[in-house]
Amino acid sequence: MASVEPTMEESNSKRQKSASEEGEDRISSLPEGVLLNNILSRLPTKTVVSTSCLSRRWRHLWQNLQVLDFDDDSFNFKNDDSFVDRLRSFAVLVNSVLSLLHNRRAIRKMRLDCAHSLVNDKSRADSVNTWVRAVIGPHLEELHLDLHSYNDGPAFKLPLSLFTCPNLVSFRHASIVYYYFVLCCVVLYVK
Repeated sequence: MASVEPTMEESNSKRQKSASEEGEDRISSLPEGVLLNNILSRLPTKTVVSTSCLSRRWRHLWQNLQVLDFDDDSFNFKNDDSFVDRLRSFAVLVNSVLSLLHNRRAIRKMRLDCAHSLVNDKSRADSVNTWVRAVIGPHLEELHLDLHSYNDGPAFKLPLSLFTCPNLVSFRHASIVYYYFVLCCVVLYVK
């Protein structure tokens, strides 16, 4: 009796089954540069930070990020107590990430989509200014800002140091202003 050699597809299938049965982690075996530049840099920063709980190797990996993507959607919600809590939570996230990065000056790209100013809230505008200044450095290539303001909050002023970034090739700034007003209609019936 002749033995039958497994085909290429069967061989690959067996390897995949054995890897999944053993719980092999192929992503963690990738080089750090591939993980950071090809995978993690394409995800929102909040998601990237949450990968720190995956394993010991991933615990501090995110601190070497060179691409930051912060998106705060709390301004899309009704103005209530939880709205303010969401704004504070977002500020804590951004402040924590920026303070724990190994080298903020090595940031290549940052996208920031958030409320820039709120009525009677100067600290929010100061925070956004601080975040933008924190990533300005010699390696910054792209900076995209989508800043939302409410009523007549203070306008965002670009830091002059932004114009000294030698590698800056893409800059986008969109300001979206929301005005709250009450529309009153009076209808008179004349007989």
